[in-house]
Amino acid sequence: MTNPSYNSDKKCENKNYYEILKVSIGADIEEIKKSYRKLALLYHPDKLNKEINIEENINNLSNCLANNGNGTKAFNDIQIAWETLKDDLLRKQYDSLLLEQKRQKYSVSDEIDLDDMEFIEEDSEYIYPCRCGDHYIITEDQLSEGSDVVCCSGCSLSIKVIYQME
Repeated sequence: MTNPSYNSDKKCENKNYYEILKVSIGADIEEIKKSYRKLALLYHPDKLNKEINIEENINNLSNCLANNGNGTKAFNDIQIAWETLKDDLLRKQYDSLLLEQKRQKYSVSDEIDLDDMEFIEEDSEYIYPCRCGDHYIITEDQLSEGSDVVCCSGCSLSIKVIYQME
């Protein structure tokens, strides 16, 4: 038996599976399953075709769900997202892909150790001066979510924050 692997050919172009299923990246499998079931019932093509108020159902789609007029595209996106996120291995591969895409989105100008950044306790954030005179700012919440690339608040430069989660 072969190991499953994330198939990028099946992916929903420019769509985040977590956004499609309306869950956070840190959601557990039960939360993902619950949201999937709710959305699958809401956007299943057979159900949409029987609804009196189809327009209302279609308008409920989030902005990230493309729609071809009858909900089939949205339902397919929901299915693909569920098939990927329900499997631990596929989810890890997908999460790695998301992280890599996020890193590639920004051209990192430097790598800074978290210990070299100033911690502002009242805001629970770390700051580091940028050469433009403004600052790079990253919060503890962003760090706990796995974010490590920070854009300057005053220019287009970005840094990668090096840190170990405890």
